[in-house]
Amino acid sequence: MIKLLQREWYLLTSRPHKDEVAEENLDRQGYEVYRPLAKRLHKSRGKMVTRVESLFPRYMFIHLDGGIHDNWAPIRSTLGVNTLVRFGRANLPTPVPESLILTLKAQEDMLGEKAIDLDRFHTGEKVIITEGPFKGLEAVFQQYDGENRAFILLKILQTQRPSKMVISPAHLYAAA
Repeated sequence: MIKLLQREWYLLTSRPHKDEVAEENLDRQGYEVYRPLAKRLHKSRGKMVTRVESLFPRYMFIHLDGGIHDNWAPIRSTLGVNTLVRFGRANLPTPVPESLILTLKAQEDMLGEKAIDLDRFHTGEKVIITEGPFKGLEAVFQQYDGENRAFILLKILQTQRPSKMVISPAHLYAAA
């Protein structure tokens, strides 16, 4: 019985500060690549400017037909690409769930732009959580976190405690 190969997403890393170069070169070779983007405020020549950068620096997703049976050499030798992320005893690239890619793309669409705005909340602002088990609760925004993207203070049982939560800024909105 012949098993049909299913098109799946895989995670790869780029060389330091070469995310855009790797994405452009993979696109040029005909690969479907997804690099989630984020908008960040940076100080440049004394002024605050918005820059678009990778949401996950040095990481991007690639959609492949052959999976682990594919020829990875052209990808690994692409300018800007470092390696494919591998897991497990077999040390093989592991498919990324399609649902993760769809969720990331939906969050970009919800914000109405191709980049997620990571600087729309500021320390001390009140926010409302719009998704998950804490939906509808008010919290105080603390800071963005490179790992989970948001630190908030959540008021539970009349006390505010720092809660590091896996929450996207797309699932917060400013409280009135």
